[in-house]
Amino acid sequence: MTIKEMSIIDKLNEHQQERLLTEINNLKDIVNDIHDTCPIDYHKVINLGGLEYFLADLFNLELPECEHRHQQRWRNYRIKKSSGNGKNV
Repeated sequence: MTIKEMSIIDKLNEHQQERLLTEINNLKDIVNDIHDTCPIDYHKVINLGGLEYFLADLFNLELPECEHRHQQRWRNYRIKKSSGNGKNV
């Protein structure tokens, strides 16, 4: 397998793969509940926060900071700037 043929899954460690499966299955369950017009489970929804942080970490994303260096949760994520060459990752 060449580097170009590797998927992002191949680059994840075992813990990251397990977490990805857990989070994507939680999202699937919520979508199924909505389509089946079942009540949405509070615990499934609250666990979506884990998916947010997992994807932000995995894809090197960050929330913009205000002038006081606090994250602004109402803003959209952006790609972190890499240190060294000044280009976005």
